[in-house]
Amino acid sequence: MTILLYDLVGHDVGRPFSPHCWKTKMALAHKGLAVTKVPTRFLEVPEVESGASKTVPVIRDGERVVADSFAIALYLDEAYPDRPTLFGGDGGKAMARFIERWSQFTIHPY
Repeated sequence: MTILLYDLVGHDVGRPFSPHCWKTKMALAHKGLAVTKVPTRFLEVPEVESGASKTVPVIRDGERVVADSFAIALYLDEAYPDRPTLFGGDGGKAMARFIERWSQFTIHPY
């Protein structure tokens, strides 16, 4: 089964630009999972999966819908333990969360 990834695009659907969607694409590639990308413009985001999230990335894996790149990575590690790990355990999860939060609030403040 292919995972659907709602991927943020502008006018040119061939040029996705969201770094948060890129994180999800890299996680899916690392896991070696099949993905179908759904180009999604800003005004279409509220309609994704019946309003599952105000932002993308959002994935649909069978019946499961998951939003937020970090939540998606956690889900992928839990749902596909037979594939390469994204974190390497709880310490890796904590370090990844720290680096993500630090970069969002220090390097790229709102």
